[in-house]
Order: sequence, then structure tokens, then C-alpha cells
Amino acid sequence: MAKGALNLSRLLVDEYSGRILSLTFSQPRSVQDICLLSGIPIAVAYRRMTALEAAGLVKCLRTDISPSGKRRKYYLCQVDVARLTFREGRFEVEVEWRDRGRPEMLRVPE
Repeated sequence: MAKGALNLSRLLVDEYSGRILSLTFSQPRSVQDICLLSGIPIAVAYRRMTALEAAGLVKCLRTDISPSGKRRKYYLCQVDVARLTFREGRFEVEVEWRDRGRPEMLRVPE
């Protein structure tokens, strides 16, 4: 759990992850759309999206297939509120998920 908290805190403070979460907060977007809107390089965007999805911070809602056969996934942010705090000598990550009722608190290892 502690290693997960550390990875989650790194994702939440990452500039590119922040842009992706912001752009997918109110509507589902593809990685290509995110790159066009944010200027994030495509390879970086795909790596961040993979990490964000693995952490549960975004969710793939649908996959479209173009007439040429290319797949395009559309992602939506799953975080309602995220807090990184320093309390009693330790960092804590608190996440309130959109589809879950209660917040989850994780401690970042020392």
C-alpha cells in the first residue's frame, strides 16, 4: 500500500498527468484529443495515460474504431478531489473518487 501511495502522489503532482486529469474531468477524451489541446507529446501522453489508468485515476469509457481500422479510446477522470498533505511528519494522499462514496487515505513511505 505504501508503494502505491508513493506512485499515486507522483502521478498527482506530475504536470502532464495534471493536464490529462483536467482535460478528462468533464468529458471523455482520446489521447489524440488531449495532445491537440495540451501540447503534450503523443508518446508521453500514452505513457501517462497507461499509468493513470493503472492507478484508477482515469477510466476508459469506450473504444471507437475508425474506417481505417485504428482504435481510439476515450478516457474520463475518476477523481473528484485529491489532496497531498504533510501531517505529523508524514505525507498523506487522500482521494475522493467520483463513483465511490468515501475518501481513501494512503500514507507515502518515508
